Amino acid sequence: MGKLIVELPDELHEELKKAAVIDHRTLKDIVTGLIVSYLSHSKYNGNGRKAEKTGFCGSWEDERTAEEIVADIRAERRWFQERRI
Repeated sequence: MGKLIVELPDELHEELKKAAVIDHRTLKDIVTGLIVSYLSHSKYNGNGRKAEKTGFCGSWEDERTAEEIVADIRAERRWFQERRI
């Protein structure tokens, strides 16, 4: 687990401590929650590039055409179906 040391102005630190007492939470819980919220709502994916919500998990480069890739997939599926029979 990593550690983060942050220097806060005294007034802000006092307000944060008061809020923690009122909410019956620790400073760590509050700060962690704020960071998680920031990262989940951030429009950037941590690397300065705009995050795209495409549903894709990754990409690859292939010199084959889409038709060749589909034919390859179908050929593999036929082999599996023939084997099951």
